[in-house]
Amino acid sequence: MIGAIDTGLEFYRQVLELRGYRQEILSADIANASTPKFKAVDLDFKEALNAVSSGGSSSSGPSSSLWLVGSGSPAAVAAAVKYQIGNPVTLDGNSVDLNHEKVAAGQNAVQYEAVAAFTSQTIRMLTVAINGSGTQQSSGA
Repeated sequence: MIGAIDTGLEFYRQVLELRGYRQEILSADIANASTPKFKAVDLDFKEALNAVSSGGSSSSGPSSSLWLVGSGSPAAVAAAVKYQIGNPVTLDGNSVDLNHEKVAAGQNAVQYEAVAAFTSQTIRMLTVAINGSGTQQSSGA
């Protein structure tokens, strides 16, 4: 029973870790918007999630982007970080489109919050289910 709960929550943990990692990447792009020859990158979220899901689960807790080392497929997740194509390149060789990066970071933050809220609600429901069955037995006695 506990294994099934852990498996379900592990998926949410992986999604939250990847959303956080993508936010780090987008923030780095924004921070380097005026760095000469900087090339904008982004995380292919679907590809990264597939890599993490098929690579096995990690028992390590959240940390910075170094969590990828324990995921079982760090190379596959790293391969999901790709140069953005189609962005105009400035005269100094920088390919960061600041407006695009800000919108992507905002959307990613909203998606992170949605998954976090859904995860919290799932944990709350599990807590009620576990505590609720014991409470009903106690009040009937």
